[in-house]
Amino acid sequence: MNANAIKSQIRESVRGRRESLDQEQVIRAGRILAENLASIDDDELKIKISGAHTVAVYSAVKGELPCEAVAEFFRRNGCTICYPRVKGDSMDFYEVSDYESQMTRGSYDIPEPKQTCRKIYPGDIDIMLVPAVAYTEDGMRLGRGGGFYDRWLNSAAAAGKAPYTVGVCYDFQIYSALPVEKHDYAVDMILCVVSEEDDQ
Repeated sequence: MNANAIKSQIRESVRGRRESLDQEQVIRAGRILAENLASIDDDELKIKISGAHTVAVYSAVKGELPCEAVAEFFRRNGCTICYPRVKGDSMDFYEVSDYESQMTRGSYDIPEPKQTCRKIYPGDIDIMLVPAVAYTEDGMRLGRGGGFYDRWLNSAAAAGKAPYTVGVCYDFQIYSALPVEKHDYAVDMILCVVSEEDDQ
């Protein structure tokens, strides 16, 4: 089986498991993610959290781990929160202080900041929560296939402006190995939430 076929198989498998979770399970998982972040015992991430001014999160769709509770945790700590907006094959981040009034349905039917929101530039983002279909334990990720995060992060890294990246996922999204290409960007650490279907 070639790499593209393996990627398609993994995407289909993970998508099916995520979409089998009901909305209450997903919301609880988002709260657990925020609790895990608040009580993290990783010294490096603790330092990053305490020194963070701007944090990038994402709008969860199709059973992805939601970031609302994480965003609220960082807002309580005085941080600016930003979300991605896609235009063509590029992605930029924009400040969102009120999710309900400042977000609109955007590319790929994913909620994204309105055009009136303030743009946040690479170098100003301290921590970025990065979604993925799957991760390896050493931080390699398989995205949805658009390459938006890989392009943004590689460009920021080339300019010396990459944020500290945190991959977030359910336990069933961790794989021992994934098909990797040279442009794939590895995250700095992974926060994993045990799915309720595995915790019974």
